[in-house]
Amino acid sequence: MKKKLNSHSKIKLLHIQLLPILSGVQRVTLNILESLDPKQYEMWLVCAHDTTGREKSLITEVKKIGVNVKILQSLKREIGLYDFRAFLEIYKFCRKKQFDIIHTHSSKTGFLGRIAGKLSGCRNVIHTVHGVPFHRYVQLLWRIFYYILEIIASVFCNKLVIVNKFYKKYFWYLPSRKLLTIHNGVDFKRFKPKRESNEEKIKIIFVGRLDKQKSPMTFVEAIKILLEIEKNIVVNIVGDGELYFNIKNYIIVNHLENNIILLGWREDVPELLAEHDIFCATSIYEPFGLVFCEAGFVGLPVVATNVDGVPEVVINRKTGLLVPPEQPKLTANAIYWLLHNKEEAKLMGKNANKWISDNFSSEKMVNSYKKVYESEF
Repeated sequence: MKKKLNSHSKIKLLHIQLLPILSGVQRVTLNILESLDPKQYEMWLVCAHDTTGREKSLITEVKKIGVNVKILQSLKREIGLYDFRAFLEIYKFCRKKQFDIIHTHSSKTGFLGRIAGKLSGCRNVIHTVHGVPFHRYVQLLWRIFYYILEIIASVFCNKLVIVNKFYKKYFWYLPSRKLLTIHNGVDFKRFKPKRESNEEKIKIIFVGRLDKQKSPMTFVEAIKILLEIEKNIVVNIVGDGELYFNIKNYIIVNHLENNIILLGWREDVPELLAEHDIFCATSIYEPFGLVFCEAGFVGLPVVATNVDGVPEVVINRKTGLLVPPEQPKLTANAIYWLLHNKEEAKLMGKNANKWISDNFSSEKMVNSYKKVYESEF
């Protein structure tokens, strides 16, 4: 490191997250904090209260590596008057601790944390854009409102990190020195190569939140179409969310219980991926998608939607097949092609493993963030 950013014996670093679930966004924070030397950094995490009851969460994992945690009861996912209280609590906490670096994540905590952090006196505020709330699926007036908020918040940070090159168009107003792309990365030690199976049935897996963004109904509708001509497939859906019971009812009504299994939230995704043949995701928008990296590293050919940052991770006809969003028939056709072109599908899996290994390791990601931390703002 070139120099200490303050006169403290350690550099005081704060990450601000919204939800402490151990999902893709949170794993980025975890990977960064795990990579830092606790002799050099005093590390803190601010986040909302964990209401999931899961054994593993961002809070439990960062505490294992000596990170201090501040939980804000006023910090909630929904927008409300309590956001003013959350802003004041973040400001007072940052003012008291006098952090050298504040790193915010996601839209709400990015807005509150950047402004509160800079006003508290922190000289180095960094924000990572893991997704934008002003995409085309948001109503126009809300889109404009969110975009104005982002422009305001951008004034209060030194560096703005985007997780794909696609997002550059949204931040045309920022100087190049302030905007940079750092792709997300995967800790490959958690994953093993795909295991060869002697089973006759082809196993397809979907991993993701069961919500509007991930469009799981498109996926199950595609499987229903596929099952009309292909009977030797088994599908596992990993994840939970507000659409869980909608998907469950669809499966029951259409008598798909023997072919589609809802596994719910699972901690053993690395092991599950290795047991499957094809990975499919049907998001209507997707900033990056760590799960594409995970599936690709395991060696699975991927069927995904051609949206946002996905083409930067899944290379069409080389590591997988890209289809338009909300098109069950085209999704079914892509899966069908992989089923009936086994050698090409196997080659795609090998290509995916090399592409992901070379470009999307957590080591490469955290080294990029370290350079940001160590640079002189």
